[in-house]
Amino acid sequence: MVSTPHPMSSRKADRIFLGVVVAYFTIQTLLRTFLGGSFEVDEAEMIAMARDFRLGYGPQLPLYNWFQTAAFKLFGFNTFALTVTKNFLLCLTYAGAYLGLRQKLPIRLSLLGTMGLLLLPNLSFEGQRAGSHSIAMYAAMAWTLYILLRQWRAPDFGNWIALGLCLALGGLSKYNYWLFPLTLFLTAYWHKDLRRTLWRRELLISLAIAAAFVAIPYGWIATHMDQALSSTQKFYHTSSGSSLSPRQQGVVEFFIQSLVAILLTLLSLLVAWLPSRKALRRVAEDQGIGLWLIRAGALGLVISLIGVIASGSSDVQARWLLPALIPLSTGLMLWIGTALSARAGRNLLRFCAVLPLILIAAMADIRLRGAGSDSLMVEVLADHIEDACPDGPIAIDAPGYYYLGNLRYYHPNWFTPSTATIHLIPESVRCFVLVETADLTRVETLLQNYSVPASRLQGPSKAYTATLPYRFEDPDVTRDVPYIIIPLKNGAP
Repeated sequence: MVSTPHPMSSRKADRIFLGVVVAYFTIQTLLRTFLGGSFEVDEAEMIAMARDFRLGYGPQLPLYNWFQTAAFKLFGFNTFALTVTKNFLLCLTYAGAYLGLRQKLPIRLSLLGTMGLLLLPNLSFEGQRAGSHSIAMYAAMAWTLYILLRQWRAPDFGNWIALGLCLALGGLSKYNYWLFPLTLFLTAYWHKDLRRTLWRRELLISLAIAAAFVAIPYGWIATHMDQALSSTQKFYHTSSGSSLSPRQQGVVEFFIQSLVAILLTLLSLLVAWLPSRKALRRVAEDQGIGLWLIRAGALGLVISLIGVIASGSSDVQARWLLPALIPLSTGLMLWIGTALSARAGRNLLRFCAVLPLILIAAMADIRLRGAGSDSLMVEVLADHIEDACPDGPIAIDAPGYYYLGNLRYYHPNWFTPSTATIHLIPESVRCFVLVETADLTRVETLLQNYSVPASRLQGPSKAYTATLPYRFEDPDVTRDVPYIIIPLKNGAP
């Protein structure tokens, strides 16, 4: 017999779990703020880009930038504002998944299903370490699931309006979000109750609401395709030593990334299930939700694989597959969780309870030691540039966001034309700095890209190298960073 989803005696347990979730992400926020250090690439992108509210931010959809811009305006331009945004959305992700499952399932299964998120390292570890836009997608996915299960438990017209809002938020977070609701609705066809609940005309209202909210940002994309598609080359990185074609490399990478991403979930469940080897039933205590999510995840992977083959992509990252891997991991935890003995289930939850402690220790460890990008003292490079350009103002450019964001953190007034709404260098700029290259032959092309006439050149460009130490490494462990300084005439009136 299925347990009642919301007996009075279980509300305290719900509050305790949600309190633990809030406490965990509060600790992560305070830890990251206290330890400081340089920003990873995605974090540095926020420092460089999230200065104002725009319809578009280059190749990324705008939702996370909007959250980050709001946090900067509320808390100031600091590490706390950057970190609290990330952890707030991650907290919403776990809370939404748990509360969604609690609409139909008892506490034990809801906990197991939610732990399916924790067992995905690309979400629980990488999302915490260096995530940004994908985190907004995770939160939208969790609350989309919440609305669907709430509609199943207590049908109400308001749920369709809420679903439309969730679809809009998800559609403004990441392009691959749409894979999640698509596969959920398609696979609901094989579940009689879900088909009756979700395949209704009211869904058109949800879609209309979502379309209304995403229309203008998507319109910006349609009119700025050069910016929206500026990072598509990342799908076609190839291994020069491989005998496989780029498309074949992509297929192999797809299977490797998928398996590695879901491996911790599979191993954890296997160890917990093997002692009893209880038969798995098609519809058990989880009311078929586990199989529904497994089917959705599997279908999502199939669609993703077709996309890899059709596009000829040679590079696949596990984080791009999370709209399929999240329901797959959650569904496996639910379905196999129904076949676990009470003792095995408790042991699995105990293991999951230890993981947050390991994650906290790991986050502290990577910040406190090692010659990584998170501990590189970029402020030394900022001092070098400032000494070489005493008259200012300064504009900087770089191939990626790492140096742009970290340099702008120390000097918020430095201009970054590549992240500006209009890619032009202001007339007031006296010093244009190109970081991470010493190739002077690139200067002419770069100036043309930013419409800088030759008449603005103050003198010859010069190449320099800054030697940057790491926060907790020996002084002889350093990184050399080349940069070019292009002196410009101040044409401001």
